[in-house]
Amino acid sequence: MSWKLSYRILLMVAVLAMLAGCAVQAPAAQAPAEAEATIAPAEEGGEVTGKFVWVQNSAWHPVHQYTQQSFLEGCKELNLDCELATTDENSLDALVALADQTVSRSDVKGVAMWFGGLPIAKPIIEKAKENGIVVVLPHFPVPEGFYADNAVQIAADTTVYPDPVAKAMCDELTAQGITEGSVAITQNNFNATEDMVAKVFAEGMAKYCPSLTVLPVELEGPEPTGAIAVATSIMQAHPDLVAALSTTGGGPTTWAGAQKETGRKIVAAGMDATRVNLDLVKNGEIWGLVAQPLYEETKQAADLLYKMANGEEVPYWTVLDAPLVTAADADPYYEILERLEPQFRADAKNPDAP
Repeated sequence: MSWKLSYRILLMVAVLAMLAGCAVQAPAAQAPAEAEATIAPAEEGGEVTGKFVWVQNSAWHPVHQYTQQSFLEGCKELNLDCELATTDENSLDALVALADQTVSRSDVKGVAMWFGGLPIAKPIIEKAKENGIVVVLPHFPVPEGFYADNAVQIAADTTVYPDPVAKAMCDELTAQGITEGSVAITQNNFNATEDMVAKVFAEGMAKYCPSLTVLPVELEGPEPTGAIAVATSIMQAHPDLVAALSTTGGGPTTWAGAQKETGRKIVAAGMDATRVNLDLVKNGEIWGLVAQPLYEETKQAADLLYKMANGEEVPYWTVLDAPLVTAADADPYYEILERLEPQFRADAKNPDAP
């Protein structure tokens, strides 16, 4: 296999991971002890001129449409001059070209980029620094120093939030009188974000429900039919299965489908407060979901850019929560979707769009 082919395969794997909301990235960063958990509104009367730009590939994707509109909502509230620099292409080559073009513009003051912890972004962030452009990186935590010091991040801490999910799941099982059985964990693929979530959740289950057996992680993949088949086979191979966690946004559909296929009910949870996932929780097909802070991190990226461009110091990592959402907690997330979805492109509802 030639090095060029190997490189393209590596890029394809990284893109698929990013579409799942969990990019292949550097080792997970450790949360600073005194990091701020929220961002105060920017003060009025700033002297910033120029544009703040959101940079992202796979622009048609519904999750990416969600992040784009969240960023623009943050800009609108702060009365900032913002725009989207996006491409429908899925390749990292297209994203790199777009990002490089954006940080080369003389009118751009700050950029928020959906890059994950990919080394390929390092030269772009260095170029942005040379051009006096500040950078915010939402969703994918990387250690401080991985990129140039003009870049900060805003994301949930994967070393923390899975533990209370395990505690809540254990409490739910106990309330149902279930004290024995096995627990499954599925991932889209192996990457630093999902690997850490799975690890911390498994440790939490062992701590809170030591009588249960946590099974080895299995990959469900990004394709719904195949993912349901994987989860169904797990349920068939383990008749004592009582619970499951998926670390990816397709997980609620995966485990709802597996329960339907097998005719068995378990306590299952997945990731992301998308409409389809919220509906599964509301309808009782899934017990809960983990609301990765897609809305908060992308909306507040606008505020971070504003502050940094005005010379204000901000924490390297603004750490956000990723709460467990059950049927009783779903309404606020529906309200966000009601506000943002009218701005989505028509093809955003079609994951097979070109």
